[in-house]
Amino acid sequence: MALKSAYEAALEKMKTMGIDDAQNLSDEQKDRIAEIRNQYDAKIAEKKILLKHEENLPDEIAFLERERERRIEDVYSENKK
Repeated sequence: MALKSAYEAALEKMKTMGIDDAQNLSDEQKDRIAEIRNQYDAKIAEKKILLKHEENLPDEIAFLERERERRIEDVYSENKK
């Protein structure tokens, strides 16, 4: 099995989410997705600093990443309505 590029992996994930083309997003939706990513990137960085030596750091980061993806999926799903 060949490794996929990040682009190919993203396209595959979009298909599993029922998204045919990211170009169908409005500028407002693209801005909201960018803001969500920025917010969660900051939260993850904060956790890495505060919980640097804690055992549960990977769990905290995984939780924030799942939450970020859920919120982004919500923005994409608005497009399907």
